[in-house]
Amino acid sequence: MSSTTQPVASSPRWKWSDRVFSLPAILIVALVYVTSLYAYQLRVGDPDIWWHLRNASQLIHTRHFIHTDFLTFTVAGKPWINFEWLGELPYYFAWQSLGLTGLYLVELILASSIAVGIYCLCWMRCRSPLAAFLSSAVAVLFATVSFAPRTLLFGWLFVVMEIAILWSFQERRDYTWWLPLLFLVWINTHGSWFIGFALMLVFIACGFADFCCGNVDATRWSLAEKKKLLAVTAATIGAVFANPYGWRLVTYPFDVAFQQKLTIQDVAEWASLDFHTIRGRVVLMLILLMGTLQLVRERRWKLQDLAFAAIGIYAGVTYIRFLFLTGILIAPLLALQLDFLFGEPSPQRKNRPWANAAVIAVLLVLIAARFPTRTQLDADIAQGFPVKALPYLRSISGNGRIFNPHEWGGYLEWYTQAPQFIDTRNDIFVHEGTMQDYVRVVQANGAFEVFSNYQIRYVLLADGSSTAYLLRHSPEWKQTYDDGQAAVFERSR
Repeated sequence: MSSTTQPVASSPRWKWSDRVFSLPAILIVALVYVTSLYAYQLRVGDPDIWWHLRNASQLIHTRHFIHTDFLTFTVAGKPWINFEWLGELPYYFAWQSLGLTGLYLVELILASSIAVGIYCLCWMRCRSPLAAFLSSAVAVLFATVSFAPRTLLFGWLFVVMEIAILWSFQERRDYTWWLPLLFLVWINTHGSWFIGFALMLVFIACGFADFCCGNVDATRWSLAEKKKLLAVTAATIGAVFANPYGWRLVTYPFDVAFQQKLTIQDVAEWASLDFHTIRGRVVLMLILLMGTLQLVRERRWKLQDLAFAAIGIYAGVTYIRFLFLTGILIAPLLALQLDFLFGEPSPQRKNRPWANAAVIAVLLVLIAARFPTRTQLDADIAQGFPVKALPYLRSISGNGRIFNPHEWGGYLEWYTQAPQFIDTRNDIFVHEGTMQDYVRVVQANGAFEVFSNYQIRYVLLADGSSTAYLLRHSPEWKQTYDDGQAAVFERSR
């Protein structure tokens, strides 16, 4: 009887190392490194984070959800809902533990999680590690528009998770019952839940068509799939009403879209995309590249993909704020177009796990080396906020009302614990007319009337502003403080 040689089973240790220390692992860590480079440049100088911290502190200490304004003297006691209360808590606890370092750490973890999530979406579609990495790197560039300690980062992370669930369902892997739970957390974290809900409805609606038109295919859901998706949608609708503010939180996105025109007009991130900037040029090149590749390769697209691409491009071009969404929706489709450049991985190619581990270790060291020191974070805050003026502002805070710049309001609310004129919440100030009055002061058009109407005794301004120039030449005001960044004027009569 002839004997056959049985293949020797590979060691479990090498199987483990081959998976952990692989090319995809290197690319994921490299993507986190790229993300950390952008986060390091932008750091923590966001004006919203300070009033978020005040809100979270109020919730923790009173054990009651906020229903009226308590941060300003202009709209004190007016109805206001804290529409991002759950997203504020991680930043607050991080601040309590590590201060500015904690804020940066939460930001970096969220941004890196989103970047890795986008890579996974790309991998789901193309199965090419290099194509997924290049496409994700483009998405990270778009994402930098919102790199800051912001609750919005939770919203974009949830978009990534939602799309992964929807695409898995399309591939007959059903995780859709996670969607109601996701939206339950999402609506209490950030108003972007409405974008996610709209994406879900578009995705489901595309499955009610059945046609083949050019390079676009639509496949109708089966009866069982329709029933499942409709049940999940109904459960999701029920989930979004499970919040401390009821229908008011559900309708808040409509308030932003239709009732806060002044916010959209005057806040930079709501401006349209400028194609003269680096992000604008990359978007334009991306559209041209994908169009050219489509002409050359004539790839067939699912209707859902075409709809998501249209939403992503329209959103990012219309509002800079939504370039993040553009990256999330477009990157996986770009990866599909680029996968031919790299082909299938060669089965003869030997994986070198410990060499890969060395590369990963070097990347992790570089990430750690790029983590900012407390001194750097303090300098970042001092550049954007009136840190040097704080002692003087505290000394006069009980002597009369102080007018403050919009972007400094939250910082002063957090560090002085005194009511301010305005902050970057915008919504309540638009509704109550305070924002319009603020714009009049900034434009030096009726500033004295606004100061009189609000009984302002002190005016805090950026040192080089036109209103500061106006007050310096007014006999009714005298300058009492100037540090080159901030100037304070007191009513003299």
